[in-house]
Amino acid sequence: MTVTCITCAHFTMKPRKGPAVAHLTASDIVHAKVGMGRCELETLTLRWTAAETELECGKHVAVTEEQAAARREWIRSKA
Repeated sequence: MTVTCITCAHFTMKPRKGPAVAHLTASDIVHAKVGMGRCELETLTLRWTAAETELECGKHVAVTEEQAAARREWIRSKA
């Protein structure tokens, strides 16, 4: 099924927290400001995906349209 990450419950643009990942927090913030985030199921630490990129994903769990709209508005507010 073709989906976008912004409509998935596993997608996050929130920066990682904690001393073990402090070196990644700044990158998470910069990527989020340009509309990119991470899949919480991804095993690669340095992989960010554009929120609106269409892709095939068997792990997609849909969020509500309201949640997706709120995410889109947050991205627009950072542009």
